[in-house]
Amino acid sequence: MIERRVKKLLLDMLRITPQALSHRAKRIKSAFGPMSTEEAVYVIAHREGVDLSRFLSIETIDRIRSLVPKELPKSSGSPIAARPKDKKHPKSAKLYPLVANHIISRTVSIGDESFPQVFVLENSIRNLIIQKLSKAHGRDWWTKANVKGVRDTVQRTIDKEKKYPHREKRGLHPVYYSNFADLKQIILNERKYFTDVIVDFQWFEVEMNRVYMARNLLAHSVVIGEDDASRIRVFYRDWARLLESAGYK
Repeated sequence: MIERRVKKLLLDMLRITPQALSHRAKRIKSAFGPMSTEEAVYVIAHREGVDLSRFLSIETIDRIRSLVPKELPKSSGSPIAARPKDKKHPKSAKLYPLVANHIISRTVSIGDESFPQVFVLENSIRNLIIQKLSKAHGRDWWTKANVKGVRDTVQRTIDKEKKYPHREKRGLHPVYYSNFADLKQIILNERKYFTDVIVDFQWFEVEMNRVYMARNLLAHSVVIGEDDASRIRVFYRDWARLLESAGYK
């Protein structure tokens, strides 16, 4: 059965009826099968930019990725109309001196998925911390919360950046200078305020450590493999589900 949230999102995005979506799925199956109608709908969703990791298991997503056709005909009769190229932000890899072309191609994929997911994930966690600890300790929560080690690390970063006053500030609050590992430590130190979101803090620590390793590779311009991309993708999905279950939007 097609995941109802994916189907509703597609119908709203494409502004079509369920019958029209069914016809599109049949054309996909006819042109690129074998696959089920459910899988064909997910292929359409994937190519329309829907983040399927929010709704489907990683196994299902891997199956859909294997089904997505690499090239689609550009004629008006194609199952899915080809998207116009973005002239300002080209998605195709370009040759560059001393860097292998397959590496450049991989970075395009990373830039489309893994990096945005890490960015959104990190900012989501940071914003949750701000909400929770502001409510628990007041506006000056940074000095009252049990985060001394993080405060010291952050202060060193702030002091270092003061040497470059021409650079734009990261934010008005010290928490914006905290990195992924700092955010993990803040939550673990103040875990009693996060129990409505995080049920298993051991799981949370393990997953944060895994994503942190992958995030560091991205930050240092190291091409990550599918295993690391999958770890980011899964935790990105699971974190969103935890927040939604706790009533956060």
